[in-house]
Amino acid sequence: MSELALLVVGLVLCFAGARSLRLTVLVAGFGLGWLLPDAFGANLATKFAVAAVAALALLVLSIVMSRFAIFLVGAAVGAVIGARLFALLGGDDPSWLLAVLFVPTFGLVAGFLAQRMGRGFLRWATAIAGAALIMSAVGSMFSDDLGLLQSPDGPVQSAVHAVVWAALAFVGHQVQRALARE
Repeated sequence: MSELALLVVGLVLCFAGARSLRLTVLVAGFGLGWLLPDAFGANLATKFAVAAVAALALLVLSIVMSRFAIFLVGAAVGAVIGARLFALLGGDDPSWLLAVLFVPTFGLVAGFLAQRMGRGFLRWATAIAGAALIMSAVGSMFSDDLGLLQSPDGPVQSAVHAVVWAALAFVGHQVQRALARE
């Protein structure tokens, strides 16, 4: 069940992320709130609770600060990307201090870029973040066969992971672009 929820969040973010800023904030907040406790081995109830609180907090924050909505959307999806990279690069014993520095830095940079570059950047950022969530969910669901999608082991699996992530993000971006033309 938990992987299915993450898969749905990833699909929405990857293929429809830039269409609705509020939906993107809600979904990215859920994904961010899911990935961080997951990196530290939290149980299912904790993951859902943190994900729900993060989603609602980011949604409320984006409504209250609507002038900065695009920055917040960019920061939320950037934080998802940062959390995924942290989970991949963190090793066997991740550091909370490093997570507190690493993830928000990605979020701030992506927020700044989203504010400056607009929806074109958001299409890419949401596609990349959504692809990361999809891969994490699929890798967890099918850990025996596709475990490298969640946590690659060694340089060959890391290279395959990077190629799949890039390809899925590209497809997500193309779908969003096609939807934007309608």
